[in-house]
Amino acid sequence: MVNVKSYVRITEDKSEAWLYLCAPDDGEMYEKSEIIRYLQLNNVVAGINESHVAAMCHKQIYEREVKVASSVKGDPGREGYFEFFFNTEKPKPKINSDGTVDYRSMSLVQNVTEGSKLAVYHPAVQGTSGRDVTGAFEKVTIYKELRPLSGRGVSNEKNPHEYYATMSGKIEYDGGNKLSIVEVYEVQGGCNYSNNALVEFNGDVIIHGNVEAGVTIRAGKSLTVDGVVESATISAGGDVCLKRGMQGSGKGTITAGGNVFTEFLEYTKVDAAGSVQSNVILNSQVESKGTVTLTGKKGLIAGGNVHAMMGVTCQNAGNSSEIKTGIHIGVLPELLDRRMEVSQQYGKLNEELDEIVLGMAKILRVRQQTGELSEQLQQHLESLKDRKDEVYKKCMEMKKEAERLEQLVTEAREAKIRISGSVYKGTVIGIDDSLLPIQRDTSFMEYSSQNGVIVGTVIVI
Repeated sequence: MVNVKSYVRITEDKSEAWLYLCAPDDGEMYEKSEIIRYLQLNNVVAGINESHVAAMCHKQIYEREVKVASSVKGDPGREGYFEFFFNTEKPKPKINSDGTVDYRSMSLVQNVTEGSKLAVYHPAVQGTSGRDVTGAFEKVTIYKELRPLSGRGVSNEKNPHEYYATMSGKIEYDGGNKLSIVEVYEVQGGCNYSNNALVEFNGDVIIHGNVEAGVTIRAGKSLTVDGVVESATISAGGDVCLKRGMQGSGKGTITAGGNVFTEFLEYTKVDAAGSVQSNVILNSQVESKGTVTLTGKKGLIAGGNVHAMMGVTCQNAGNSSEIKTGIHIGVLPELLDRRMEVSQQYGKLNEELDEIVLGMAKILRVRQQTGELSEQLQQHLESLKDRKDEVYKKCMEMKKEAERLEQLVTEAREAKIRISGSVYKGTVIGIDDSLLPIQRDTSFMEYSSQNGVIVGTVIVI
């Protein structure tokens, strides 16, 4: 019989059990089976290290704690995942070792050929439950399988876990379960007024050459131009990448539903729903709903006006000739006006909805009192129901738009202008509806708005 002064200590998390043995009263040695029964009587039923118990008995290890049981670890398993054989990250320009940015190496289009392996699905592995020393089972996460990939130009008929391209073209992946191959329109040799004066394609467009003055290019998705762009009219539903830049001569325009990447912009008008990134912007009108970032050693904005709702970062602003240069961030009056307009429309729709519901309630009370409705009232009730659905739908759309605009305004309030080089006299800093003309040359500055006042602070390099 185990000495009454012996004890078993189970840790608070029940991951370990320790045994303290005192010498048996009869002077005999303990048997391993006897000690294991003693542990079980003290709620230690799993993960028992029988070799430790045997050693304690054989070597007569008394009056000190010995770890005799540890929790049994289960296999955590893992969720299913796709292994892709193409770059799933958004394209971005290469940064050279000297800090300059190489836009010429950038590509918005990732092409694959027919038969290329695109992805392999690795099924989920279900884990096994572990047990603590008292025998209680740990909770096991149950992993569900991911939805199969689907999309045009992709097949997994031969093996449900392997996906191959059934056509050549641009690969598109939405980050979820949609994977597609789409056609790309490529123009060899560039565009001029007598050759490819109008390029229009409801997809991705690549121009292998220069784009001369007077040319119009409309791409439903992304647009890439390998050469220099002159005073052309460019529009794209997605990103625009001009590897050699644009010399707009005051007539060239870029309209992008996404981001704009370009080596330089000169005398060009840009309207981007996303961000704009360039090495140099000269005498241009740039409007961005995101950020404007000037990269490379020059990182220069000189002349013209640049507005970015979410912030501007550059190396230098203006020049020693005091060329007038406007850099503006934050909320433009048009956005505030739009927010007010949407708010008013939302309020009117809510009022109309209340009136419709009130009118329906009156007709329903008549039916409750009389037990029936006249044909005219029944028709009116049906008309009100249809109108209610229509107004409610518009109301929800306005609410969503109001929330989107409010979020934009809130984010734009945090925007900053960061100039890590020279800021020349002639530059005008603007935030929301405030302006700050730079009266003398300075450098290493960051500008932000504090209670409606533009405040400049020195950047510590």
